[in-house]
Amino acid sequence: MKDKTQYEFKPFESKSKKPKKYLRLTGDMMESTAWKDLSCHAIALYISIKIKYNFTNENNLSFTYEEGKKLMDKKTVTKTLDELIAHGLIHIVRQGYLKECSIYGLSDEWQYYGTPALKVIPRIKRKIIPKG
Repeated sequence: MKDKTQYEFKPFESKSKKPKKYLRLTGDMMESTAWKDLSCHAIALYISIKIKYNFTNENNLSFTYEEGKKLMDKKTVTKTLDELIAHGLIHIVRQGYLKECSIYGLSDEWQYYGTPALKVIPRIKRKIIPKG
């Protein structure tokens, strides 16, 4: 049996011995076809969304463009959210409009990426109506 201290957080992982917030990424997810096909922007955005998960809110994770713009430009945020949805890592719960943030959920559809079993619902694209 392994010593319990073997599983404690190491100094390179946290400032405290018991961090208040941590992120779990599983090996099978990171070894999956879906994960390996993600861009570096998508991985960064996924981590930013997943860090909000508290074990009770898997379908209630808000994410704003203001948060995304701290990581990348707005156009890349939009493209990257679509990428995460298409790869089955997140799904849209509520698409925000105007000043309302979008709500996302964590998805297990990544397990079916690259197969006909993958079922994702893309974000609704807004039509830009020209003035005049």
